[in-house]
Amino acid sequence: MAEQTNVIQIGGQEYDPNDLTDKQKYWITQVRDLQTKRSNAQFQLDQIAVALDYFTNELLGSLEENKTDD
Repeated sequence: MAEQTNVIQIGGQEYDPNDLTDKQKYWITQVRDLQTKRSNAQFQLDQIAVALDYFTNELLGSLEENKTDD
């Protein structure tokens, strides 16, 4: 059975990690970490946006209730 090498795809090109310099491997690690952080930040931003909408609507609803109580 032939040994399989992990291939990295960048910009539509395939690269053998064994052919990359240490600096290129470091940059790949940085890019992957930043992609993960961006994904996590977007996840948190989505939660914040939904919570902000909810609390804003609750506030507006309570202010409307106050108007009808007057």
